Amino acid sequence: MTVEQAPTRRERKKLETRRALERAALRLFGEKGYDQTTVEDIAEAADVAVRTFFRYFSSKQDVLFGEIVTDRIGRLHTELANRPRTEDPLASVIAVMDLLDFSTPDEEEQVLARMDLMRRQPSFVSRYLEIIDEMRSIVVEFVAERTGLDPRHDLYPALVGGACAAVWDASLKVWVESGGTRSFRQLRTEGFKALTEGLRHR
Repeated sequence: MTVEQAPTRRERKKLETRRALERAALRLFGEKGYDQTTVEDIAEAADVAVRTFFRYFSSKQDVLFGEIVTDRIGRLHTELANRPRTEDPLASVIAVMDLLDFSTPDEEEQVLARMDLMRRQPSFVSRYLEIIDEMRSIVVEFVAERTGLDPRHDLYPALVGGACAAVWDASLKVWVESGGTRSFRQLRTEGFKALTEGLRHR
């Protein structure tokens, strides 16, 4: 068993800076509007240099989705790879998706703010769809590898990946419409069950 090491002071400082930039950007996007907010504005509000902003984010659009979203894509890949090889692939996907749920009120507030901004800024939708497709692709590759099925010829990996992405997307939108009052996990669990009851790999 490996013991996770606590983050170093340097790592904590980098995380704090990143989060400060995200919070500043979200606040300014809400107050001034996305188009009216510059990278310089965000850096000043976070009390860092502009060059520091670009150490963490490539653009204003990148900061919108930020660590809270992109981190989940990386974790999805890592956690799936770490699941027992004897485990049913669908059970592995379900277990890992549970790990990716929003775990704190702060995370939920950040996601709600981002989704609200996306609704008011249609240009963000393309990046959101790219993220959903990244999720789908990771699941397809995982299921293909664990089952030995070639996704170019076999439907099963693509069906599982498609179901995973569709349920996350639909559940997120319903959760946002509820103002975060409904359980995202319950929505996602019910949706995934409804779409995958006939997808057990035999």
